[in-house]
Formats: sequence, C-alpha cells, structure tokens
Amino acid sequence: MPKNQSITDITDGCDVNSLFLLEEIGIRTKRDDGRYLYATLADSTGRISCKIWGLPAQPAPEIEAVGRSLKPGEVYRIRGFAKVFNGECEININDGIADLAAPVTIPAAEHGDFVYSPVDIKETAKQIQELAGTIRSGELKLLVSLALMDVGGFYEKPAARKRHHNYAGGLAEHSLETARIAVAMAEAQKSYRLNRDILLAGAILHDIGKALSFERQGLLFVARPEYDLIGHIPLGVAFLTRYKEFLDDATYLHLLHIIQSHHGDHGDVAPRTPEAWAVHLADLASATLREMADDTAGLAPGEGKWRGEKSKRPVYRI
Repeated sequence: MPKNQSITDITDGCDVNSLFLLEEIGIRTKRDDGRYLYATLADSTGRISCKIWGLPAQPAPEIEAVGRSLKPGEVYRIRGFAKVFNGECEININDGIADLAAPVTIPAAEHGDFVYSPVDIKETAKQIQELAGTIRSGELKLLVSLALMDVGGFYEKPAARKRHHNYAGGLAEHSLETARIAVAMAEAQKSYRLNRDILLAGAILHDIGKALSFERQGLLFVARPEYDLIGHIPLGVAFLTRYKEFLDDATYLHLLHIIQSHHGDHGDVAPRTPEAWAVHLADLASATLREMADDTAGLAPGEGKWRGEKSKRPVYRI
C-alpha cells in the first residue's frame, strides 16, 4: 500500500491506516497483568507514540511475541485510531495488530519519506568544513579534517538516543552549534585571549565518540553496546590517539582535555583551561536549548509542564 498519511496529519479521533517507520518498541504490563506494546513511530514530518493493545483478551504471550518480532528501523503498516492522552496525540492499535506480522519493503528512492530529520545534512557538513577551514594551524586543521572523514557517519548520525539532537544529522548539527557558540564566547571575552584554533578543534570534535556509538539498522541509526558500556567520551579520546603524531605534546594534551572534560563538573574530569570551559558551556547551551525547544514545541501558548520529556525541567510556552 502507498504511504497516504503523514504524522502531522494525525489528529484526535481520526482513523490511521498508512506506513510508518518503527523507531522503538517495548513490552509493558497492564493493570490486569496483561501486556501491551509501546512504540515510537516516525516519518519525515515527525514522531508519534503508539500503543498496541491487540484484540480483546488476547493472551499476554501473543502480545509479547509480536513485540519481539518487530524490528526498529523497518517500515510497517499501522492501522488504528488517534486519541489524545495526557495532552499528546497518540495512535492506538487493536485488531490492526494483525498487520504487524511483517515489515513492508520500501524502495530506496522513498526512504527519505520515513526518516525524521529537521537537518539539511549536506548544508551542515559544508558549514562545518568551512568553519574547520578557518583553523590557522595546518597540523590541527588536518587532524580535524581526517578525524571527521575517518570516523564514518559523522554527518548522518544522531547526537543521542533520547535527549538532544536525537535524529539523523543531529550529531553534526550539535557540533556545529557548539563550535559557533564557543567561538562567539571567545570573541566576546576581551580580558583574556583564548586559543581559537584549539577551541574550534575541540568544539567540532568534542562528541566524535558518538559517531562510534551508533550503527545503521534498517532506515535508522541505533545505539551500539558501546553507547552504554563505554560512553562516547572514552571512545572519542581513544579514537584520536591515532593522530597523536600530528601535534606537539602540549597541543595534543589540550585537545584531549577539552574532549574529556566537556561535561563539566558532572564528568570524570572537570575543565581546567578557559578553552575547555568554553567548549563545555557551548555544549551545554546547544543541548539545553534544543531540549527546551523540543519540549515547548507541542505546547499551546500559555501552557506549561513541570517536567519536559527531554529537558527534565519545567517548561512554558509564551
């Protein structure tokens, strides 16, 4: 069947019968100890939650079997109805559970219709490369260029599984924002001259370990075990050891320190140089503003929440 509905078309009470990408699936327990499935669906226009209840009195083992058979990254026919719950529109599936027996094959030319990304990936890559090109040190400029090329998927992968910039192209978008904010702070600081080259290199590469934390599964990028078991900072530091010979010892150590300390006081190593602090604060600004923007996007003017889904902070839309 053709894709005939977009997520932005779905409103309270409408019937849903179209193709969507499965991003996440989980098995949950009902109050009566039965089972239902909780999913996140996507297309190029956005994301929506979906609850798969199944048929009345359908045994829990059957619901669980469906949940285990569904594969994130694949496209499925979704047949159900939309309903607002806790202020958000979601899809509910009853007898439409039968349509989830197998994924739908999508021609490569139509893959873009199912992947949510608010980023122009090619333009973001161009802007990062242009910004990196302003690094004056030839050795540092070459290191940044090679690292971005060698790591694989830097421009296409997400920056997170759940939180900020968690969509295709999000890693590059976040890295570009962090670099621009860090440079702006350096230019605004007149009482102390920061090393722009190391600041810019550290900002662009601060999350390079995230490119090693995701792999393609169907139409999606999903987290590898390393995402949780090792973490993106150790992965990034280890990856950059291959370029040690490009820099003198002091510059190389400073670059690694910026990457290692970019989580600020919450990380294993706190920033100890002005450049490291600038990258940490720029990273925090980019991440927080993205989370707040996402949390307020679905609110009506004058509406607020005590805890945003991504920011985990009180949010309010003016």
